[in-house]
Amino acid sequence: MDREYFARGTVPDVEIFIDTYGRLSRLAKRTLRGGIDIAFGPGADETLDIFVPKPGTPLFVFIHGGFWRALSKDESSFMAPAFHRAGVAVAAINYSLAPLVSIDEIVRQTRLSIVWLWRNAERLGFDADRIHIGGSSAGGHLAAMLLDGEWQASEGLPRNAIASVTLFSGLFDLEPLRHCHVNDWMKLDEAQARRNSPIHVPVAAGTKMHVAFAETDTNEFKRQSRDYAKHCTRAGAHVSCIEYANTNHFDIVLKLAEEGTTVFRDVIRQVLDSK
Repeated sequence: MDREYFARGTVPDVEIFIDTYGRLSRLAKRTLRGGIDIAFGPGADETLDIFVPKPGTPLFVFIHGGFWRALSKDESSFMAPAFHRAGVAVAAINYSLAPLVSIDEIVRQTRLSIVWLWRNAERLGFDADRIHIGGSSAGGHLAAMLLDGEWQASEGLPRNAIASVTLFSGLFDLEPLRHCHVNDWMKLDEAQARRNSPIHVPVAAGTKMHVAFAETDTNEFKRQSRDYAKHCTRAGAHVSCIEYANTNHFDIVLKLAEEGTTVFRDVIRQVLDSK
């Protein structure tokens, strides 16, 4: 389990990719009009960056990975220039990190960001009926946790508040993580792991979903994605599940910044085709 959930061990130097996330995100902030460090909640970490190319566009919300203990929104808007050229707004959200906060709090903050964005869509200039969510690794987990229909209803969100979701190399069953090094900082007990596992969360029929993973992801990351795709398909969701060739756990999302890649085309197609 330690080896299977040690994503950094699948590449020679993870810092190369993290540096690229940051460099391209800083470029987006310099070259695009947008709102930076906008508060979506009262907490110091409850902020987001948003870039809207023109009024009425769909919004792609990206949730960063980092095993819930690393990275931030500041490395998470690298796809914004390419998405702008395709006519899609981008928001990169922030959340507090483990071990300072629990997984319950991280999920709460992530959900709060979506409620805030939906309620402020008109003011920010994007289409509230076309909010699309994407996340990588731990961010894929958090994106999947947004599909809980009971939570959406409790916040007054419409049934189709999330138009589609894209999950890259996500974590959908947290129980295995209780038995490896990840729990050194997550401190999950059995109840926490279960209530925060998307594999146990009902998914509404008709949900549009793209589940993806990298060629060099470990077997456990691939299994989790395939199992979650089957879970959602059985619930009546419209699911595509694909392994992208010539990608790793960290550069698969960087393909979103490259308009000629299959990853970019697949995600943009889902965003623009979903109503």
